[in-house]
Amino acid sequence: MVNMRRLNINVVIADDTPLILDGLKCALNSIPTINVLASCESSAELFSTLSDISCDVVVTNYSIRGGESGDGLSYISRLRRLHPNVKLVVLTRYKQPAIIKSVLALGVSAIVGRHDDATEVITAIHVSASGGEYISPRVRLALACLQSSIDRSQPLSARETEVMRLYISGLTVGEIAVLLKKGKQTISCQKMSAMRKLGIKSNVDLIKYGNDISHSQH
Repeated sequence: MVNMRRLNINVVIADDTPLILDGLKCALNSIPTINVLASCESSAELFSTLSDISCDVVVTNYSIRGGESGDGLSYISRLRRLHPNVKLVVLTRYKQPAIIKSVLALGVSAIVGRHDDATEVITAIHVSASGGEYISPRVRLALACLQSSIDRSQPLSARETEVMRLYISGLTVGEIAVLLKKGKQTISCQKMSAMRKLGIKSNVDLIKYGNDISHSQH
């Protein structure tokens, strides 16, 4: 059992939406056990800040502007690599199992939805600082609902993997059909089957997932 009175958690927050950043800073500053050292509006600003000060926990948006500092998985991966002792609480609007699984695999301490109450972020900070892991109930519920519709019995087939790779690279379903010498309907079905297995619901999230995976490998 953690004695909250003995906690003094130094936190840095980062979000490129000023309204969320200010609201989060206000909410955290009202908690006696949390000390907000700095707030940043980009990943580049966060890395610069972390080079000057030490903190216990970073609360950051998953998708954040930052230029060369990147966002998504590449950004989270870099944070973990450069600051392995800092606990990460990641705020995200993405609830696809594949993306959440990839984020957790990087060793983050907590994941909270961007539309969750500030109390969830506060809980995540306390749990993370105490060495635990936390996923907010809303994110867990969304994952459970999506997982129930995912076909876990089979991995992606070789053709589904190839269709995904080509689609993410920028080709249309029609162009992929011509390239692979298959019917457009066949390629469309293979694409939808792969998305179902990955738990991805839209083309936008599919491309985002593909880009994140690609960037995290560099």
